[in-house]
Formats: sequence, C-alpha cells, structure tokens
Amino acid sequence: MSATDRESPDKIAWKKKTRSLYKDHPDKSDLEGVNKFLKQHQWACRGPIILKYKNTAFHGSRLYTRYEQLPNKRYKIRINTLINNEPIYEMKFNANYLRLAMAVRHKQDIGDTPYEDIMWLADMQDEDQDLVKSFITIAMNARNRDQAHSNWNLNSKGMENFSKIENAVFKRFPDLKLYDDWGAQAQNLGRKILREVMLAGIKKDIVVLPIHNAVAVQQRHENWAVDAMLESWSKHVDHGEARLKVDRP
Repeated sequence: MSATDRESPDKIAWKKKTRSLYKDHPDKSDLEGVNKFLKQHQWACRGPIILKYKNTAFHGSRLYTRYEQLPNKRYKIRINTLINNEPIYEMKFNANYLRLAMAVRHKQDIGDTPYEDIMWLADMQDEDQDLVKSFITIAMNARNRDQAHSNWNLNSKGMENFSKIENAVFKRFPDLKLYDDWGAQAQNLGRKILREVMLAGIKKDIVVLPIHNAVAVQQRHENWAVDAMLESWSKHVDHGEARLKVDRP
C-alpha cells in the first residue's frame, strides 16, 4: 500500500478500532489480503477498503471505501467510472436488511417487491420509496420506538409518514420485530457476505468494490458477480432467497 493510503484518515481510524483484535482475526487478515490484491488495480477515488464500526469492533460494522461517496443519484457519476479502464456495473442486494431480518429471525421469504408492497398499503407514490427504505433502516437500528421516532424527526421526513409506513410494514410483515437494535447483526451478516464475494474475486483476479449492500465490478464479470453474491447469501442464510438489482450506466 502506498504511503498515501497508509496515512489516510480512513486507514488510521480503522487501525485504532481494530488494535485490540487478534492478529489473525478475519476483520484484519481478510482485509489485509483484499487491500494487498487491490494495490495492483485502478479505480476512481482509489483507497483502502476498511471496516466502519457502529460503536466498537464487536458491534455492527460495514465495509467502506471512499469510492462509494461518489454521487450516483441525481448525478450518475459513480456508475460511469472505470475499474482498470473498463466500464462497470453495480450489483445490489434488494431490500437486504428487511430480507435478512425476515429470513434469519422469522424464516420467511419476503418476495420480489417488499418495498412496493409497503408503499401500496401506505398509499404512497413511487418517489416515496426512499422514505420506506429510511424507515426500515432507522427502525432496525433503534433500541426502541422512541429512539426511532426521534431519529425520524431529526431527519425531517414528516411525522405523518412515520406512522403511515409503520402501520403498512406491520400489515405486510406482521411477524417482523423492530426497535430492538437488530440492525447491527444485519450489518455484520451483510459484511460477511460481501467480504466473501471480494475474497472469491481475488481467486479469479476480479476486482470487487463494496458499496453498502452492493458491489461494483467490471461489466464483463457481471454473471460471475451475480452467481457469487447469490451463493454467498445462501451460504449464510438458511431461509428465503436473495434478490439482486443491476445498475448499469
């Protein structure tokens, strides 16, 4: 790794939080192997892949690289960047936190359109899907309903939407447990799945960049990435099936 990468704020923060981990702990050894492999390759905002911990190294964590900060909603910049001078696709796990919660905790598959189902029950429009996603994330990461309610207030998403989405969620998924901080476990499970995909990529000389619940790969590796992601998800989750969305330039 270059001197710039070694001294980056991301790398320094990660080293501080993982200092207490054993030398051969997967959070250290696997990422060291991934970053050693990535030294040979080029992509936008090139830098180390690290773990961002929610609280401590033993609580929720997710894989992170500066690449994911490139704009990709209003301005489609990230999806139009290159890996080793080749165009990319992004493969994303659809509704992954909600899907993991229902599969792991309740042994249920939530189908192809969980967010759309909630929106229909809440009488919301297509453009409101981000509100549904935000509600699920906040509710799964909150220790109780009051904390979720407060976080929703701080994000200025409209208090009427909180109740409306909450009611729709429980109508569609009556067994779903919320407000008990299970999001940390979902983060850890999602991180293990993506880490496994990145390690599988090394064996095939394929660059895999993590982006939340997604990965970026060169377009010619689309089929491999889809198969690797589905296989890893099924390996770690006994019930239900993953669904993927492919984002193309």
